[in-house]
Amino acid sequence: MPTKNLIVLVILFFSISAFANNNNNNNIILSNVQQSKAAKVNETIRYAFQIKNNHDTEQVYAIQIKNPRTLACQVTIKDTLISVKGNQVYHGEFYVKVSNRIPVGGQESSFLEIQNKDSKRKETLEFITVRYKPHPFLLVTGEILKEAKAKAENVDWAKQNLDGLIEFANAYKVPERKVVDKPRPVKRWKSLAYKAADGEALFKVVLAYKFTGNKVYLNKAVKLVNDVCDPEEGYLSLGAATTGVQVHEGFFFMYLALTCDILYGEDVLSEKERTNIEKSMRLYLKQDKAHMDPIGIMNHQASANVGAVITSLFLQDMAAVNHFVESDGGLIDQMTKGIMADGWWFEGTPGYCYLVTERLCLTAQAFENYGWNLYDRRFPTRFKSKDFENAKEGFTGMKFDIWGPTGSSTRGLKDMVSAYIPMMDEDANLIPNNDGTVAKPHEFYELAYRHFNGNDLAWVVSKSKRDSWESLLYGVAELPEVKDPRTESDYVSNVGLVALRSQPKDQNPKDQIQAYFKFGTHGGWHGHLDRTGMTALNRYGHKYFGTEMVWFGYGDPGYKESVQASATHNMVVVDALQQEALPSIQTLFFKGDIMQATVVQTEARWRRIPIFNKELFPPWNDFDFDPDFKPVLQRRLSVVTNDYVVIADYMKAPQKHTYDWMLHPIGLQSINGVKAKGTLMPKLSEDLNSQYKYFTNAQWYQTKKGTKVMFQEKDMKLDVHTLWPKKAEVFTATYPNGGAPRGIRNNPDRATYGVRVKSEETQFLTVLEPYKGKSSIEKIESNNANEVVVYLSGGRKQVITVTNFKQNDIKIKIEDYVNGKLLHTETTIQN
Repeated sequence: MPTKNLIVLVILFFSISAFANNNNNNNIILSNVQQSKAAKVNETIRYAFQIKNNHDTEQVYAIQIKNPRTLACQVTIKDTLISVKGNQVYHGEFYVKVSNRIPVGGQESSFLEIQNKDSKRKETLEFITVRYKPHPFLLVTGEILKEAKAKAENVDWAKQNLDGLIEFANAYKVPERKVVDKPRPVKRWKSLAYKAADGEALFKVVLAYKFTGNKVYLNKAVKLVNDVCDPEEGYLSLGAATTGVQVHEGFFFMYLALTCDILYGEDVLSEKERTNIEKSMRLYLKQDKAHMDPIGIMNHQASANVGAVITSLFLQDMAAVNHFVESDGGLIDQMTKGIMADGWWFEGTPGYCYLVTERLCLTAQAFENYGWNLYDRRFPTRFKSKDFENAKEGFTGMKFDIWGPTGSSTRGLKDMVSAYIPMMDEDANLIPNNDGTVAKPHEFYELAYRHFNGNDLAWVVSKSKRDSWESLLYGVAELPEVKDPRTESDYVSNVGLVALRSQPKDQNPKDQIQAYFKFGTHGGWHGHLDRTGMTALNRYGHKYFGTEMVWFGYGDPGYKESVQASATHNMVVVDALQQEALPSIQTLFFKGDIMQATVVQTEARWRRIPIFNKELFPPWNDFDFDPDFKPVLQRRLSVVTNDYVVIADYMKAPQKHTYDWMLHPIGLQSINGVKAKGTLMPKLSEDLNSQYKYFTNAQWYQTKKGTKVMFQEKDMKLDVHTLWPKKAEVFTATYPNGGAPRGIRNNPDRATYGVRVKSEETQFLTVLEPYKGKSSIEKIESNNANEVVVYLSGGRKQVITVTNFKQNDIKIKIEDYVNGKLLHTETTIQN
């Protein structure tokens, strides 16, 4: 900020009108150009305001500061009584001299009061004066930096972290400023060609300077900041810094503010450069303000909002901070509507859950450094709309509201930071769900553990590489030795995920069979149509499945036609259609010594998938349900033992349907118990309106006694035993592929195995054995769809019996025998 004795900021920002009432006869409109400014002690701030006389005749107005004797700062008004001709505007100003009674970073509100002498109408407008806080104060404070330098000198992981940061800064090249003009999925616009990640890279370079004093790094940072904020060719010329959308703009500007916070503290920028920076930031704030919407709750707007909050705090513009925190669509609105009772972000996608949690943690840390507390604040829970700002409920199958328990009457950041741990694997990777793949331990856990402590958070941090800048600045030097907090079976009710984890004695958690099932909140734009589906199956560190095993990209027809559609998930599909997303339930959950069990169900209609249409925005032809289609009851019972997984499905409808039980492992090796029907087909379906058109190389079979299908990926195997129905059509196919492999996505060896039954009511009974080396299963018998007998190596035998599967009081019993002797029995208890 300028350090002249008289602070005059003329950058236009909010044009906010404060009305005494909304009556059209009101003849005062009081507005301002900027409601909050910062200055040092004894400096004088000039505030400008306007009074518009909406009356046809001249009016007289009295101007005063409300209750001036209660203020520490000295306020002087230029004019206290004015006459304004009809339909004219008076441009006024008043001055505030900052008092030493205001602490550094503290603020004081002055209320400007205007009264019409004839009508006695009054209007007030708040102006917030801040005692200037020297930069940097957001994330890289002197105290934090001193602590981090000590860590880097004395702790091996921190030293390696700093070495990596320096290596990054040495290799860093300032990205060229250029303009890109290219079509997005449905629009075309010009922007600067920066990537969202360029903002964080910039911050890391200037952070390296703070650790080393190497001015080469400092100069790199100054160069990029000036390129971005150049008034002729930078952000101000286009109003777009990245080629992305709100989420990327917010990320970029958050880091721009964090970088400038450091640069301002170095006193390396001229007054002109600072003016360009602040103009650029205020344009971003103006644009983000226009996007804010009380029903626009999702990761895009949450990220953009955090960028605006951090930018406003950097400017020490408390009126702007308050706006982006408290207004509709702002930070509090995002938290109290988007955080579910179980602590998950409502979109349910690991990447976006982590994105929002990270942004909020960074905001909380910046607030803490400034002297505020967001980490521990609680806000009254608010209802989340069923619609989104540009889509009505149900568009392309999307649902934007929250399902499950309403939970606490308040929401806070603490709810989020531990919420995901029950659905992690043994390496603290969050399982895939919705538009997401496996997510490694995120850097925000360093901030969360620093503030909240907790053994569960320490465990997550211990599984991370600790090579991020967050770790270097805020990570505790030494972590305690803690136990794995998530080895038992568990569930989270709003996101609707249940983890069944086997409980082998005296074995490493990696040896556990971990099976995860879905029943919860849809997740809006990023939700999948997979209620009752098995979202993941893990053992020995191997990931058999995910919810995003194919990826086409957001702008591709395959995104909604295949990625999110039901058929690409491990579930029963009805009539080759798309499942309706409705609140679904878990009716049974049991965790024992030798059996883990759950029952989840939905009762939904099914309809055609949306079809891509680039002429529309959003670019999809949507279709309604057939008016004669009656809801189908879909119930899945799952049991996990130490050696295998049992999945039983019950389907019931008032009409006859085609039920396809589908599973999508990698590496089809053999299929036994079938007879081929016809020749290999290019596609599972030639219907362009069907999601099955994405499945290729389809082969149909007939089975009369059940099947055994074997899969293998490297040394990991998966045997799939279809026990019921005995008689059915069976098919195999090549799973959809959207492009280059990446992690679990787009593996060309992923196959699809399906079992088809045409009926009103049917049951499927399947045993999955994930293993390596030699199978533990020697034989399986099943005389009916509610019982399975598994003969295991070492003379073991287990009998699993299900009763009342077609009713609501379901019970599951397991009997464990060795050499004919009953050793253990467990029976579930209804929820």
